[in-house]
Amino acid sequence: MNCEIMIETQLERGQQDELLPLDQYDKVLIAESAGKDSMACLFHMLDLGIPKEKIELWHQSIDGGGEQHTEFLDWPVTESYIEAVGQLYGIKTTYQWRSHGIYGELLRQDSLTGDVYHLEDGEIRHWPTTRGKRSTRRRWPAMSADLRTRWCSAYAKIDVFARVLSNHPDYQGSKEKPLNILVVSGERREESANRARYHEVELHRCSNKKRRVHAWRPVIDWSERQIWDVYEKRRFLPHPAYLLGWNRTSCFGCIFSTADLWAMMREIAPDRFDRLVRMEKELQHTIDPKWTLEEKANLGSLKRLPTDARLSRWVELALNRSFVASDLIMEAWELPAGAMRGAAGGPG
Repeated sequence: MNCEIMIETQLERGQQDELLPLDQYDKVLIAESAGKDSMACLFHMLDLGIPKEKIELWHQSIDGGGEQHTEFLDWPVTESYIEAVGQLYGIKTTYQWRSHGIYGELLRQDSLTGDVYHLEDGEIRHWPTTRGKRSTRRRWPAMSADLRTRWCSAYAKIDVFARVLSNHPDYQGSKEKPLNILVVSGERREESANRARYHEVELHRCSNKKRRVHAWRPVIDWSERQIWDVYEKRRFLPHPAYLLGWNRTSCFGCIFSTADLWAMMREIAPDRFDRLVRMEKELQHTIDPKWTLEEKANLGSLKRLPTDARLSRWVELALNRSFVASDLIMEAWELPAGAMRGAAGGPG
């Protein structure tokens, strides 16, 4: 099955399956967002003894990359944080994106969705979009668990990952010697009623006769406390968003952000917040159907932001596009301000 532009297929849960013995997988691809759950997946793979040379971190750059990068919704530090994680552990790290990311898809008008790119070891591969319908978007993704309307996840993450896996020559195998590929992601049942119904292991939709691909959610039954325990075990510095009080690391300007999170964004990054306000006005369409961003932020509180001297340091980290591996191990680990605040502000 070719995975190019198969959004509708991706909306369905895959066929439940069983894992092979882990040593039978040729490659283990971790869908790495830099959030706590995908990082816990990496820690778990290392604890299971999977050889580092088999593991790859795959990050979907939702603001695009290279010449197609448009700073818009993501945390500036995310990609360099992931790069530092790969350097620390000696694990291959790659980046995939759609042309101009979510910004380009949001402004799409009478055209196909953007091309897909893949960055690996300084080399960029490019797969043009040649199929699908010419259409106009110009509307924010819906605050819904339904990926047909919450198009940001479907078009900027899921499809981008699948396009690369489907087309990259290193992951093709052959009928005579098919590859076994394990795709690891960090969804947890505790997060929502919808995710509570996910299978732990599925036959991935990019499986075919040349490669068997399993999707595995190894932390699906973990509690948030268990997630933070594996950080504490390593004294590992979480993504700076958690240090600042965010309870999840998705987009900086995530459509599911609560009033508090919008107020906090306006406080620490007013230029970024104002750009989204202007975009709402340009599109004449608000992210939240009940309020404009300004109205929603006015309902929020800044109480979650740290008040000590570390605030400026963590804001600097979060809004910078550079991060070094030596900063990942903390002298004294502590639970971040965003921990244990529930799943509010996230998808279903």
